[in-house]
Amino acid sequence: MTDQVKDFTKLHQFLNRESVLTIATSDACGPWSAPVLYVADTAEDPFALYFLSSANSRHIKSIPANGSAAVSIYSDYTGDWQSICGAQIHGTINKVNDKDRVADLYFARFPEVWSLIDSPKNEQERLIGSAFAKSNFYRVTPSFIRFTNNGDSFAGRTEWQL
Repeated sequence: MTDQVKDFTKLHQFLNRESVLTIATSDACGPWSAPVLYVADTAEDPFALYFLSSANSRHIKSIPANGSAAVSIYSDYTGDWQSICGAQIHGTINKVNDKDRVADLYFARFPEVWSLIDSPKNEQERLIGSAFAKSNFYRVTPSFIRFTNNGDSFAGRTEWQL
């Protein structure tokens, strides 16, 4: 099904249930992918995904000037073909300037990350928290979405060109 109905309900439920997205980029060394924790803002139309990452990470440094990148999000496979569910998204990734609102969303979803920054329990947590504190928030803005949900039908796909 392509662009028939712009009903994002099931996709929004999926995005809010999952927590890791994989960013795919390419640089002079070749293709690269990296998993990051994300939070979905489904109040945005159709949605925005936010993640925290170091500006020096390979996946951030290899984003082209126009921000073009692909991301994917998948549920864990449970041994049942009907459990296959995921989203492939092409869009742009840009650094967030309004950090306060995004930080509130992100740390509400991942309070354990905030704990590493705000109240580390040991030296290892202090080092990790320090790295997170120096990181930036980034926004994924979709331009194309393919949502696969075998719970709806075998190879059940919905696509949106935005």
